[in-house]
Amino acid sequence: MILKKIVPLFLCAMGIISGIADACPPVKIGTLSIEHPWVRPSTGPNTAAYLTITNMSQDPDKLIRAECPDATAVELHNHIEEDGVMKMRPVPFIEIGKDPVELKPGGLHIMLMGLKDSFQGKGSVPLTLHFEKAGKVDVNFSVKIPENKPAAE
Repeated sequence: MILKKIVPLFLCAMGIISGIADACPPVKIGTLSIEHPWVRPSTGPNTAAYLTITNMSQDPDKLIRAECPDATAVELHNHIEEDGVMKMRPVPFIEIGKDPVELKPGGLHIMLMGLKDSFQGKGSVPLTLHFEKAGKVDVNFSVKIPENKPAAE
């Protein structure tokens, strides 16, 4: 009888905590604001990380690389259509202009390859982002599975 009351309260509390994690304040570096960083847990050797970057300046910047201690290689990627087939391709940088840039499934993303950890059951994963003008910043990416999507990229 008590379990019937405790379990729903526990699940509700976990939902509130999860909502708080998504509502964390943006990470700021120079004129850049980094919001909603998240990474997929993986069932294989690779996964992808996503975020939104906003530039509060008229001067563009570039995300030139990223690092993750839990991956042997990290690349900036985009999905492109080639001969009617969607493919992932590395890009040398991601331009951050006056409009927010959203790294998301099916578009620009940070590819984490040769994973040392699947991130299953982890709350967050650290990445270091390197910008051409703003410099480098450490960001914790929340681990989450998007709704109706598989765990691996």
